[in-house]
Amino acid sequence: MKLNSKSKIKSFVILISTALTLSICNCINLGQPQGLGPNGFLYASYSLGLSERNLPKLPLKKGKACVKRYGFFFTSGNASIESAANAGEILDIYRIEKEATNYLSLYSSLCTVVWGI
Repeated sequence: MKLNSKSKIKSFVILISTALTLSICNCINLGQPQGLGPNGFLYASYSLGLSERNLPKLPLKKGKACVKRYGFFFTSGNASIESAANAGEILDIYRIEKEATNYLSLYSSLCTVVWGI
């Protein structure tokens, strides 16, 4: 069965409408990973404190490790606590945070930030 141009346009409009509807209702997540905070289709940026001990009187060092997503197909990085501690040369961790950023669902990052000595 051969589709005429009106049928092709109608099929395309239905496909785009369905994708947009699923995206808007968060049935398809184009932003940050679910469960980490608010998802913004155009922009989102937030930080969550996950764990904290009694802080020492010494100045704390900061270590940060990120996973970054470019477009919809390429993701790279290591956002582990160990990687963040190594980046900041931290041996004793006092605070752990997560930071997430999303721009137009084309670039997003999820970072682990550790504070310690």
